[in-house]
Amino acid sequence: MNPYVLLAVVLAWGGSVGGAFFYGESVGRDGEIAGQAKITKAVEDTRAAAQLGAADAIAQIKVTNTTVRGKTETIVRENVVYRDCRHAPDSVRAINSALAGTAAEPVGGGKLSTPDAAQR
Repeated sequence: MNPYVLLAVVLAWGGSVGGAFFYGESVGRDGEIAGQAKITKAVEDTRAAAQLGAADAIAQIKVTNTTVRGKTETIVRENVVYRDCRHAPDSVRAINSALAGTAAEPVGGGKLSTPDAAQR
């Protein structure tokens, strides 16, 4: 065999291996860029959907301002239970009714207590 032919075959083989390496590297890089673009698009789509969902939920919120200040301040001045950092039953009832958006229920269902119960 002629050494020049053998050298030409080895160089051609080396060139084809090198070319295949660089071609594969560029294809891999392109594939990675495409994969990252898919992930970025999925993140952007998810973010947009979350913002739309949050905007819809915020738009459905109904704001109600309820003031129970007068009743509670009066009870604070008259009731010594607040000295121990506890709410009187009337204050708790007024606060709960304000939170629920209903009228406060009277103590005892609207009935007066008997005189014996007041002395206890």
